[in-house]
Formats: sequence, structure tokens, C-alpha cells
Amino acid sequence: MSENKKVVQKEASWFSRYGILVLIILGFILLIVALSQITYVYTKKITEETRKTALVGEMAEIVQEIARIAFSQESYLTNEVLARLKQGEEVNAIPVDAFPANTLFRRTEIRRLAEQYTKISNVLEHGGSVVDAKGDTITVSRVQLKGGDNDLAFSVSKPVWDYYYPLLKQFELEKDTGYLTRDYAQYVMSYTREYSRVLQRDALRIRELIQANVLRLQRELTQIQAGILLASFVLLMLVVFLGFGRLNRMDKQMAEARNETTQILNTIGEGLFLVDKDLNVGHQYSAQLENIIGQQGIGGKKLNEVMTKLVDQETMEVTETFIEQLYSDWVVEDLIDDLNPLRRVEVKVDDGKGYERTRHLDFKFFRAYNGEQLDKVLCSVNDITDAIVMEEKLEAERALNDSQVALLGSLLAVEPDLLDNFIRTSGQRIENINDALRRPEQDRAALQEKARLIFREAHSMKGEASALKFSAFVSKCEALESKIKELQDNPRLTGNDFLGLTMMLDEVMSVHGIISKLNDRITQRAPVSAGATTVAAPSNTMQKYFASFAQDIASRNGKKVQLTCEGMDDNMLSGSLKDRVKEIAVQMLRNAVVHGIETPAHRQQGGKSETGHVQVKLMRQPNNTAELLIEDDGSGLHFDKIRQKLVENGTATQEEANQMTTRELMMHLFDSGLSTAEKGNEDAGRGVGMDIVRERIAEIHGKLKIASQEGQFTRFSINFPLV
Repeated sequence: MSENKKVVQKEASWFSRYGILVLIILGFILLIVALSQITYVYTKKITEETRKTALVGEMAEIVQEIARIAFSQESYLTNEVLARLKQGEEVNAIPVDAFPANTLFRRTEIRRLAEQYTKISNVLEHGGSVVDAKGDTITVSRVQLKGGDNDLAFSVSKPVWDYYYPLLKQFELEKDTGYLTRDYAQYVMSYTREYSRVLQRDALRIRELIQANVLRLQRELTQIQAGILLASFVLLMLVVFLGFGRLNRMDKQMAEARNETTQILNTIGEGLFLVDKDLNVGHQYSAQLENIIGQQGIGGKKLNEVMTKLVDQETMEVTETFIEQLYSDWVVEDLIDDLNPLRRVEVKVDDGKGYERTRHLDFKFFRAYNGEQLDKVLCSVNDITDAIVMEEKLEAERALNDSQVALLGSLLAVEPDLLDNFIRTSGQRIENINDALRRPEQDRAALQEKARLIFREAHSMKGEASALKFSAFVSKCEALESKIKELQDNPRLTGNDFLGLTMMLDEVMSVHGIISKLNDRITQRAPVSAGATTVAAPSNTMQKYFASFAQDIASRNGKKVQLTCEGMDDNMLSGSLKDRVKEIAVQMLRNAVVHGIETPAHRQQGGKSETGHVQVKLMRQPNNTAELLIEDDGSGLHFDKIRQKLVENGTATQEEANQMTTRELMMHLFDSGLSTAEKGNEDAGRGVGMDIVRERIAEIHGKLKIASQEGQFTRFSINFPLV
């Protein structure tokens, strides 16, 4: 009941405010409609009177034409009779056959013209339709004279024509007798001279009477139009006067309302704006909005034009779909709120000084109703950068704590001497990378060599960290590898491109420092320096190290492996030689498990056991030399894949690759960037592992032998001096 009462009150209030103005406007519209209708009626009458005038004119022309034909007939007969009298013939009638066809046709034309005159006269006297001289059908009402007897209009011409018409008809039919007489032609001509003047004079009189009707109608129409236009002007002035008065009052109210709205929008701390169904941004929005999104004058623009500077095209398309759903009555607003694609988005915003700042914005959308009708969508934008930074800081602290806990667990499981060796060697590699970054190379070849050096050092650190299960250290090294890979693929590499590596190296150094500090706290001793001498490991330290490393790699790649490790714990190696041989063994063990050993299913299909076997063996040889042997019973070297990769990376053409021997293909295994892995992961795909092996073999002055049989085994044998 209360709702109905409210509606009635609204209607009464509306009529009281606009009722008089609406009635005046309706009166004005009615006057305009009446003017149109009256103008149409009078114009129709004037047009009809004009048609009557044309018909009267045609009657006069018919009378003239009949006179011309009668005169020509009489002249022709007179001349013909006189000509025959000169020849001695006493004649008054001429045979029809002696007349030209054109002369006979003209006599026949008299009857048609007389009939047309009769039709027009009847239409003007009684009303009806007639075909005029142009062939158009004209319909008119009878001639109406103002306040007089309409029959007076034809009182003169009608009796004359009633006598004259049979005479003309008989004149035309005379040719049917076979002779045309001069006397009858002169008789008709004498009546024609007399009646033509009477008929034309009467036609002129009738036309003047009709024209007087036209002038009268035009005067009446002009007077009516002037009266209606005057009344319309008065009403229009009333509308303007009342309308401007109402508009003036409304402008004051609206100005006050806008002032209040502006105060609210200038005071509120969040960005507010409205979006219509066509994604047009409203002209009223909060002042803070421009500061939040870094754009000026967004009112009236398309939402996608504003948002394109903040988010990608795909996100904008999803946003448009989301807003469209808000305009659907069957969609529950609360249920689709979680689908909002602009919740907590990271954007680049102009700070007004020509710099782009990273901000985190949170967009929320609400339906805005006009009464019961969904009118627009209200968007609220908040800058949540500080909150996000705080969250990220807390998350980073939690991640750091978790990382330290994980590292602590890994440290406790590693042999002290292996850990000391990792801290020392990785510290040296970090120093090597740092030195490379400081060198100011300019030419592209030197820059590419710098990238290769950093890549190798990062890859070596990752391999050793992976063997010790330092996952945090592995992830940092992988990120560094990925960045360097982008630099190597850049055809326009410059020194500035290496600047981003500095921060990534700092992260690696940070994890390395945590490992070093945790190790110091565990062992309660001073940090291991880069130049410290390695202490001999227990008899089975390296065997456990490689066995654990092999199992981790196999597990990550879905394989089963059994490792045989011999000689790696002997004390025949020391110092840098031991480090290089260990690195060679790490890289080649990873290669054997990833590329050599097949998956259990493939091994069973080939008639092998599910578990592959890898052997890492270090043996002392004569002449103070040693041999490092790495062998697996896997699938052997895939020479077709090597050929394919050489063609793909542009090292050789397809024809050159097909002509390469197996020995040449084996040597290409150690090319930088060459990898036969389908995709990259922690263990393969970078194409740098065998490049490191080649470099380390050169550093220890070793000689490499490779043996492989497809589907059976692959063996790498490295001989090197012990001094």
C-alpha cells in the first residue's frame, strides 16, 4: 500500500509541476496539426480549380481548332469548284475520291474534337473525369460559383453548342454520301464564324469565374494560416516563458546537486565512475580516479580505450564480457563477483612526471539502478599497492624462512666435506660471473662469449646444487640461465642488456650466503674461504653423492636407475683437478640418465629390465694418468636427432648433416646450445652441459673416447694426467 501511495504522490507532483506547460504544448501541437490539415484541404481545392481552368482553356482551343478545320475545308472546296468551272464544268459537289487523304482526315478530326468539347463541358457542369489533350485523366467536381446559380455559368455556351454540335456532326458525315458540296461547307463556315466568337467569349467568362474562386480560396487560406500562426506564436511564447522559468529553477537545483556531488567526488579517497551498456565512461567521476589510473579527462571515453593502457587485450575482452553479464537480469551479482578479471591487477601508471610506476589496483563493479530499472554499472577502483607490497614482504619473509628451513634440512643430510666443497666452488663461480659482468665488452662476439661464460658457470652451479638437493639454489640458477638464454638469442645484444643479471646474481649470492651461514652455525666454525684446501672425504662419500644424485634425476624424469660408482672416493685427485673431474662426472651422469636410460616401459619393450644401469668409474692408469669412465646401458646415441638439431640451429644444411660420419656427429655433441631434449627442465634442454664437459676436459688436458651402439649402450672414456 505504501508503495502505491508513493507512486500516486509522484504522479500528482509531476502534473502540478508540468501540467500547464504540457497543456500549452498540446494546444500548440493541435494548432500545427490543424494548420496542416486546413492547408492540405485548401491546396487540394485550389489545385482542382486550376485543373478546371485548364479544361476551360482546352475547350477554347477546341473551338479554335474546329474553326481552322472548317475554314480549310471550305477553302479547298471553293478552289476545287472554281478550278473545274474554268475547265467548263458546271459543278457544285466534288467526289470524295478526288480529295487527298489528309483533307478527309481533318474533316473526321472535327467529330473527335466536338466530342471532346462535349465531354469537358459535361464534366465542368456536372463533375466527373475526362482525359485531357495530354492523355492525362483529370477528375474534378462541378463548377461552383460563389453564392450564385451554377447553371448561369453555361447559360450562353450550352444552347449555342447544342445547336452547333449536330451541325458539325453532319458536316463530318457528309463524306459518307460520296460527295462534298461547296454550299454546305460555306454554310458550316458561316455558323462557325458566328459561334466560335460566342463560345470563346463564354469560355473566357467561365475561366474568369473559376479564377475568381481560386483567388477567393487563396485569400481564405492566407487568413486562416495567419490566424493559426499567430495563435501558435502566442502559445510558443508561453511555452518559452514557462519553460525557461522552469529550466532556470531546475538549473539552480541541478547546480546545487552537482556542487554537492562534486564535493563528494572530490573528497572520497577511491576512484568511482559509471559505465553504461555500451561501455561508455560517465562524465562524472571522483577526482582521485585520475591519480589512481594516471589518466586525465576520461569522461565520455570508451572503457576499453581507458583500460587498454593498463591491461592486455585478453583481460579487456574478459572484462567486457563480465560487464555484459552484470546487465543480464538472470545473473546474480554476488555469484559472478569472483569472476571479476580486474581484481587485484598489476598495472603501469604514469605518475605525472613522465615515469611509469607499478601499481596494484582493485576494481569492483556494482549494478546501479534508476528506480527499478538497471541503468548503469558503478565501478570502484582502489590503489592497494601498499597492501600488496606488505603482503609480498610477508610472503617473502615466509618464503625465506621456509627456504632456510628446507636448506637446513638439506645441509644436515650432506657430508660436511661435500658441503664445504660446494660452498667454495659455487662461491668461486659467483665471483667469476661477477667479474664477467664488470668487464665492459662492446663488440657482439665478446658479448656472446660473456653470455656463454656466465651460462656455463650458472649451469655448473645448478648441477652441483641439484646433486645436493638445494632446490632454492637450483631455482635461482635456472632463472639466471633463462635470462642468459634470452640474451644469447638477441641479435642486437648490447652491454646494457646484462644489467638485469646483476639483480639475479644478487639473489643467487643471497641463497649462497644463507647456505654458508647455516653451515657455519651447524659446524660452529669459520666460513670456508675460496682458496681453502679440500679435506679428504670419507671412503664412500662420493659414492653416496652420485648415487643420490642419480636417483633424484631418475625420479624427476620418470625412470629407474641403478648406479655403480667406483674410484671417486680415492685420494688420487686433489685440489682443482678433483673439482674439474667431479664436475665432468656430474654433467655426464645427468646426461646418461636423462638422454641414455629409457623409461621402464620402453626398456621392457626392448627386452631389457625396467631399471637402467649407469657406471661411473675412476681408475689409475700407467704413466701417472687416470681414466674417468661413464657408461650406461641405455638407447645409445641418437644420430638422427643430432642431424636434425644441427639443421635446426643452422650449423649445417640437411645435405651436409646427411653426409656426416658418426665420429663427426659425436664431436658435435659438445657444441654449445645443442640439446636433443624435447623440452627444457632442471636436468636437460639448455644445451650447455656437454659444452662444460668439453671445456673441463681441455682444462685437465684430457683425451676423450666415445663408443655407442643404438639400443645397447653409450660409453665416454676420458684419459688425463694426474699432474
